Amino acid sequence: MSTVTEARKRFKAAGRVRPRFWRMQNVRRIVQVLFLALFVVLLAFTVYPVRSSIPVDFFFRADPLAVLSTFLASREVIGALIPLAAVMLALTLVLGRFFCGWFCPMGTLIDLSDRFVVRRTRRAAGAKGFPQVKYYILAAVLVSALFSVQVAYFFDPFAILTRTVVWVLFAPVALLGRAVTGSPWVADWAPSLTQVPFIPETQPHYRMNLLAALLFGGILALGLVSRRFWCRNLCPLGALLALFSGWGIVRRQTQSDKCIECHRCDRECKMGAILPDSHRYLARECIYCYNCVSVCAPGATSFPITLQREGFETATDLNRRRLLGFAALGALWAGISAGDIGAKKVGNSSIKASSPFRIRPPGSLSEEQFLQKCVRCSLCMKVCPTNGLQPALTEAGIEGFWTPVLVPRIGHCAQHCTACGDVCPTDAIQPFTAAEKKYLFIGRAYIDRSSCIVWAQDKKCLVCDEHCSYRALHWKVVDGLRRPFVNEYLCTGCGECEAKCPVQPIAAIRVTTLGDLRHLTREAQKRFYERHLEKEE
Repeated sequence: MSTVTEARKRFKAAGRVRPRFWRMQNVRRIVQVLFLALFVVLLAFTVYPVRSSIPVDFFFRADPLAVLSTFLASREVIGALIPLAAVMLALTLVLGRFFCGWFCPMGTLIDLSDRFVVRRTRRAAGAKGFPQVKYYILAAVLVSALFSVQVAYFFDPFAILTRTVVWVLFAPVALLGRAVTGSPWVADWAPSLTQVPFIPETQPHYRMNLLAALLFGGILALGLVSRRFWCRNLCPLGALLALFSGWGIVRRQTQSDKCIECHRCDRECKMGAILPDSHRYLARECIYCYNCVSVCAPGATSFPITLQREGFETATDLNRRRLLGFAALGALWAGISAGDIGAKKVGNSSIKASSPFRIRPPGSLSEEQFLQKCVRCSLCMKVCPTNGLQPALTEAGIEGFWTPVLVPRIGHCAQHCTACGDVCPTDAIQPFTAAEKKYLFIGRAYIDRSSCIVWAQDKKCLVCDEHCSYRALHWKVVDGLRRPFVNEYLCTGCGECEAKCPVQPIAAIRVTTLGDLRHLTREAQKRFYERHLEKEE
């Protein structure tokens, strides 16, 4: 009789497990759903004006990878990020790598996809995969950060998930919400629904939404190879938490007198953490999903609080040559970024040569500091009421890929709005007030006289002057006709004139990085503005 048949008979003879309702596995699922709901609710509250009692960047504050990579890249400690990240690492030291199995919304969505989408076509759940790769990726990310180049955004699960939800799902959800709340039936029968604060007044659109959808879809499709393939093999945040989880006091134990050697536990382990003899497991890979407990018919497996090391394996089995190779890859990427045209400055100025239309949000740090701190979370894009903040394509070079840039033709920077500074988790965009925006110079508008209606056609047009919130347009008589000019001391580069210009498809007045004073301190920008006021007086 085969070994498999004997195992099946022993498993059947052992009887059934305790009722499903009382399993820790079900408690974990409830917690997973609650934290996924919290993630969605916080994103829903990321609208102008921000009124959430819980910081909308809560998950990024609890993300040790974002905190560490930002610190290494900028050489600055961001106070708001330290407490939650420190608590997360401390809990991981004590309890093990529980975060990945209980709280991570990305892991929850991967579990749902594995269970309901790719379940029937997935390969064996117990396939071990390549768990060392995530440590190599972590090394590349951190070494790149040491050279002041931020690449954690491409691998951080919170950044990936937030971008996907904002760029891919937010637009159709907003469109559906506007259709529902704007219908006459809703207005007659449920008028309160017409004022839902989570639905933006402007229908959002985002560049790169297809690429974001394909990347996230690819992560879910990796479930065809093995369960939680991303978490098991590629996630650098999981690798960082795993490095802190080798001393946890909650440890898996198997009672030899009850174990029937059916090996169902190692087949059902979604992380491939249980070794072939079933009594030993890789502690750094265990995410406390309790699958092994729920399928153990005789109840031989448990997770008591103990310091016993029997079966408790903490080795990572890393290849030193590959680790150094990935570290060198991170350094190489930093070198490529430094040699890209996006890093070149024009003369002795702070203006980059990559694109004159790389307009950053107000309150942004100088370009070098901004790129070091921005984790491409897209919260600033989500909260922008005019939809003007978009992911950068080539405007800032490869180092600035997916960072936020203002595209005035899509939406301008509203004078009253301060939301992007309120939601930025890493202080790449520092908080500011509406009163301060008049001297936060992010660019300057210029008039293309070859296409301007007034200059080129000698016709009357007051659109840019009427819509300028900072009164930066003034008029002079030239050749007997009144012509518009831009006051360089008053124009902040908000782009409202460009957004409203009737000339199509390219506006006759456009904002460029000329006049960008972000390399100066906020006080220096204020003095620049006040000096003009003194001259006017």
